[in-house]
Amino acid sequence: MTFSFFSGTSASMPASTPTFKRWYAYIHAAALMLAVIMIAVAHPAQAATPGEGQRAQLVAINQAVISSELAGRITSVRFREGERFNKGDVLIAFDSALFKARFDRAAQAESAAAKKYGVARDLNKLGSISTGDYEQARSGLGVAAAETRVERVMMDRCSITAPFSGRVGETFVRAAEHVSEGTKLLTIYDDSAFEVETIVPSGWLAWLRPGYALTIAVDETGGRYAATVSRIAGVVDPVSQSVKIVALLANEAPAEGQAPLMPGMSGTILIDMPHDNNQESSERP
Repeated sequence: MTFSFFSGTSASMPASTPTFKRWYAYIHAAALMLAVIMIAVAHPAQAATPGEGQRAQLVAINQAVISSELAGRITSVRFREGERFNKGDVLIAFDSALFKARFDRAAQAESAAAKKYGVARDLNKLGSISTGDYEQARSGLGVAAAETRVERVMMDRCSITAPFSGRVGETFVRAAEHVSEGTKLLTIYDDSAFEVETIVPSGWLAWLRPGYALTIAVDETGGRYAATVSRIAGVVDPVSQSVKIVALLANEAPAEGQAPLMPGMSGTILIDMPHDNNQESSERP
């Protein structure tokens, strides 16, 4: 069997030889590559319309995971999942009997130290007490006052109050349970406003700035909400040529029959490019 690989050159080789198979693979790969190039030229990829298909997620501006600052028994969990609370409301209460007794003991010790220091001060004015005894009485009062403050802090930790108004996300404990220090108790979030986080093409940085208006169509509620770009990430992903932006969404009262906005909801960003950029995009082939 005769094959001509180059003009004017002939060679005879069996089709089953390794050299033949290798050359056949090269020719087949080159043909496939040529076909791909021809298809790409004949059907150029169309650029996606800016703002269409950019997925986004809602994140609460203020949110917290509340953990126990002491080891003890929970006496009450005032709010459950989804319930609303106000700033300063007691969320969880612990059994405070032991801590209250310790505080009372420290307060009594401070009172006794204060009286002792008062006597030492009067004697010091009369010159009837040594400097060492006077300083000991004065420092004793300072130590007793510090111990009282410590016990007051521990007693105050028996009631966990809300740092802001909002809703409960999840609860992880029940009343009558005994927890250790650092145990996760519940999550809370402020639903008065949300942040919209999304990833957009880095080319948008040519015109996208903080304060730019956009709209998010939320999947879970079916509604559309106006938002404003609040900040843009300080780094561009070099692989995907994209950048993260964050927009602020003021949470208004939902329409009748519509679900309220919650952290974790997702949707699609709808954003209009400036007129000049739209015109340049339409003029491109």
